[in-house]
Formats: sequence, structure tokens, C-alpha cells
Amino acid sequence: MTAPVKISVLVPVYNVEPYLAQCLESICAQTLRELEVVCVDDASTDGSLSILREFAERDPRVKVVQAPENGGLSRTRNLAMSHAQGEYLVLVDSDDWLETDLLEEMYSRAEALDADKLVCGFRYYYESDPGREDRFLPEDMAPPEKGWIPCTPETIGKIHHGAGGMMIRRSVVEEHGIRFPEGVACEDLYFHYAAFPRCRRACVVSRAAYVYRKRAGSITSGFASGSSLQSLDYLKVAQLVLEEWKRAGILEEYRTAFLKMLVMGVRNIRKYAPHAVQKEVTWKVSRMLREENLYRPGEDDSRLSRREGKLLKTWLAGKSGLDFSYYWKRMRKAGARLLRR
Repeated sequence: MTAPVKISVLVPVYNVEPYLAQCLESICAQTLRELEVVCVDDASTDGSLSILREFAERDPRVKVVQAPENGGLSRTRNLAMSHAQGEYLVLVDSDDWLETDLLEEMYSRAEALDADKLVCGFRYYYESDPGREDRFLPEDMAPPEKGWIPCTPETIGKIHHGAGGMMIRRSVVEEHGIRFPEGVACEDLYFHYAAFPRCRRACVVSRAAYVYRKRAGSITSGFASGSSLQSLDYLKVAQLVLEEWKRAGILEEYRTAFLKMLVMGVRNIRKYAPHAVQKEVTWKVSRMLREENLYRPGEDDSRLSRREGKLLKTWLAGKSGLDFSYYWKRMRKAGARLLRR
């Protein structure tokens, strides 16, 4: 009798021939054996599909799905989810890798605590500087006697994690039809904010056991350029979350959490997007706050930081809130780019 699948590992694949084998080896070698590896090839034009087929021949737990055409990361992840059978879902980017016992530790912790969502620590591997290592451990806010935190408006912004290395109970995702939004960056931000209110308990694994490869040409590599129009998707994702929470009837309960997410997103737009688009961003945020009656200073300021409240008041008034430090950082970045030429 075949053992039930405890974890479905979802791996979206597109033109990652140099890195894919290392990723799959780290998954297939996991000490937790009751897993499946759902790999979706997004119409790769290199040798990625051949590598997937080779692994599928060697290990029957590896499933290979071919997308009919290139559809992007979100569509590929959604297709992988539609083929998953496991109790939990874990997302792994195809150029990253895992420490060998990570999935066993995450599953054991989820089972012991009856947790719906888990995140683990991670570290960066820099292709251009292999000796450099940055580690990031999620804050464990759980009281020692419990080991988990409740999924509430107060905790939603504190346990956010990128899609890589995140584990979530599949029944939560399927029951509420949660999928990654297509055509936008920051899709993992939307997925977290859509799924977290549907969960009951969350916990963390405080080990840097997921390894992110930092390389030129990756999807996120253009974000740090200081002229990224892709960063405007933070605002698109905020609008999608707003619509989802309104549909679910939880917007009022999560309104302060939404404001905090909005401030975080707009600050990232200020950091990464061209100056020429900042005025339009301010106008859109101001309209959103007014039309939806989202920010109510008398009610909200006690639950917001001083900085958050100040920015929201500025945007509500239709002002950008950009100060000298913003322009000084822009000038320094522009100067650094000129020196590199």
C-alpha cells in the first residue's frame, strides 16, 4: 500500500539548466521520504526539460508537467498546485536548494503543533561572491509553552515570508481557491495576505535551511536598480488584497493590517521605482484611502507606528511625503551608476 503524500514540493521551471539538478537533488535527498516533487516546465528553451525527465526516470516521486506555452511564474505555480496531492505544499524556486532534513523538521513541527502555515530561515548564496553569506531568521513570536502563534490581524505582517521555503496546509488553499495572481510581481506577497487569514496557527523553523541563489538575470534582480517599473506591482497587489478581503468579508477586521502592508509597499516603490512615476503613485494611494475610507486617524493611530501614521496622513492629503533624504539617495545612486560606466 502506497504511503500517503505528506508534502508536495512545487518547483516552477524555466530556463534554469545550470542550476536545476542541484535543486532537485536537494529535494529528492530529503530525509522525509513521503513526498512528491511536482515540476512544471514553463516552455523552457534550454535543457531544463531533459533534466526533469531524467530525474523522473530515476525517482518515481518526481512528476513532470509541461505548460502548453510560457505563462510566467504565477501561472506555473498555480498549475503545479492543481497537480498536488500532499497534505502540505512547499514551494521551491528551481535555482535554490534545501538542507537535507528541512522538510522532515517542518512537517514534524506542523504535525506536532497542528499548524497550517510554517516558514523557515534562509540564507543567500551569491554567485558573484561565494564567500559571502547572509542569513535571515524569522522572528519566533510564539510563547515557548505553545510553539505557535494564532493567525490574526496582529500577526499577519510579522510572519510574512517569500514563497520559497514556505509551507502551507493544502486544504486551506483548496477550500478557499487561493492562487498566485498572474501578470504581477510580488505575487508571493498577495498569496501570503490572501491565505494567512484562512489559517489558524503558524510557526517558524529558526534555521537558515533554505538557500536562495542570488544571480544576474533572475526575476528579482532588476528590483534593486532604482528604476524598476516592476516595483509598481506592490500597489497592484495591495489592490488585489483589498478586493480579496472585501469579498471574504474581513476587510474591517484586517483594515489596520492592510494599512501597514500599504505603507510597506509604497515605501518599496519609493525605493525602487523611477521618480517620474511617484506623483501618480501618490494620487492612486490617496484615492484608495479616501474612496474605501481605509485610514481613520482617531481609530488607527494607536495601532500604527508614528512613521506609518505620518505617511498615511500625508498621502490622504494628496502629498507625496518625499523629503530631502529621498532625493539625496537618488542622487547618490545616479552618481554610482555614472561611475560604473
